[in-house]
Amino acid sequence: MSERGNTLLPFQHTNPDHSRLKKPRAARTASVLLLAVGALMFNAAPSDAATATTVKVASYNVDSAWREVSQPEIPGWDSRAVGVKNVINTVRPDVIGLQEAQNIQVGSRYYTQASDIQRMTSYAMYQPADATSSRIPILWRGGLFEATAAGYKIFEFKPYPLYGRAMTWVKLRSRATATEFFVFNTHFENGADGQAARNAEAAMLAAEITRVNPGGLPAFVTGDFNASATSSAPQTIQLNAIGYVDSYGRTAARMHPEFKTYNGYTLGAAGDAHIDQVFVAAGNVAVHYWENWMPYGDQVVGGRAPSDHDLIYTVATIQ
Repeated sequence: MSERGNTLLPFQHTNPDHSRLKKPRAARTASVLLLAVGALMFNAAPSDAATATTVKVASYNVDSAWREVSQPEIPGWDSRAVGVKNVINTVRPDVIGLQEAQNIQVGSRYYTQASDIQRMTSYAMYQPADATSSRIPILWRGGLFEATAAGYKIFEFKPYPLYGRAMTWVKLRSRATATEFFVFNTHFENGADGQAARNAEAAMLAAEITRVNPGGLPAFVTGDFNASATSSAPQTIQLNAIGYVDSYGRTAARMHPEFKTYNGYTLGAAGDAHIDQVFVAAGNVAVHYWENWMPYGDQVVGGRAPSDHDLIYTVATIQ
């Protein structure tokens, strides 16, 4: 096992308007927007509005640049990166846990996917140098938050181009309210034969969260868990046991719950398999809204979604 902490990259400041939901279009009616705004105003609102910290937290598996080897008919990373950038710059999450944002050699080209995304979106970022954990960086809006600590833990090593599985974390402080909270990010083993690995990873994730956050500060867990969000999923069992719940189940204000979060490079895959999730600390985070973002316009690349996963996010208030 490896572990590293308190390593931060330079902060980058961004537009502090974090309340804007996506621009309406034909599929998003005024009534839906009113529902979301109403939820933000009335659902589990904190008693002291002056010190409330509301955050939009996203999870986004952007898919490795290795895709050009395994599936060359899919647009390459340079093209997909523009679509990913446009998704992020439209949704404008306050914090994003990325998965498969690789530093990876593919043929004669060395890709730095997380750095590409940071450069095009102007978010601050924590990305460990270790090859296993560098694939799961955490980004945040530097104009809203400052990072006071960060670290990672390796669950298992694997050879190139897979590298292995790990988790990363940052502790953020609101520049407006001084509220502190944690964000944990991970990516579990995939495949039908990966159940034993996912069980082990879920247990290690829960143990590391407990170690890093013994005082129970408000916290979010983002990730591609590669197991549908059911009561028997390993992430559900282990995170529920330490007081974290899936944000999806904490609000009735949802957009596109009828689509899978894994889209296979299609523009919307019908189904209820949500393998990408944002968990929240049940005791001190109130959830107002959840969305599975459907790419459109300049977010679409060659008629496809810019990744084989959708970005999902939740809007929540730290109590």
